Amino acid sequence: MSAVNDTADRILNAASELIATYGYVGTTTRAIAERAGVNEVTLFRRFESKAGVLRALAARMAQRQAGYAVAAAPDSESVRDTLLALARMEIAGAIEMGGLAMRLAFDAASVPEVAELMGEGPPGNLEGLAEYMAERQEAGELRGDIAPEVLAEAFFGLTSSYVMYRTVMGVGDLPADVTADRGIEQLFDVFWSGAVAEGRE
Repeated sequence: MSAVNDTADRILNAASELIATYGYVGTTTRAIAERAGVNEVTLFRRFESKAGVLRALAARMAQRQAGYAVAAAPDSESVRDTLLALARMEIAGAIEMGGLAMRLAFDAASVPEVAELMGEGPPGNLEGLAEYMAERQEAGELRGDIAPEVLAEAFFGLTSSYVMYRTVMGVGDLPADVTADRGIEQLFDVFWSGAVAEGRE
């Protein structure tokens, strides 16, 4: 990793932690720079402003969201395997950045910069996954009698509830490794049994 990328990552990690704790308004660029161990000028050179840091955090979060990541997902003949991998990725991302996402969701009610960002994120995530669902419906792999948006919403209901129950409500343990967690696969199979086209597995 280059020094520039390492510095950017340190700044984003610091911003993520601080915003999750203090909110967007309560987090200053000076505090972010201090937490990251860099000069505030370095932050401005790399991101221009606090809003630039916020945009970069949103882009980082999008990389772990199924609706944005599905276009870059490796080709697979198995729709089930693709969707299960996306579910695991979405859950891992939500566990890692869930505090930030929840705080930004609250801040969106009163901070226009955050509201604008949040207005782009979740709807785009849903739309991207719905497009994939529609493609798989046209190929006869998923049920065609359910709107693709509803299939995408059911998928996110699975991933969101898994994380919410564990991080917010304290029900169940967080997995040490989501790629090996059998509980995630079992929850996914409940979704899959209702989504897969008849005669397909």
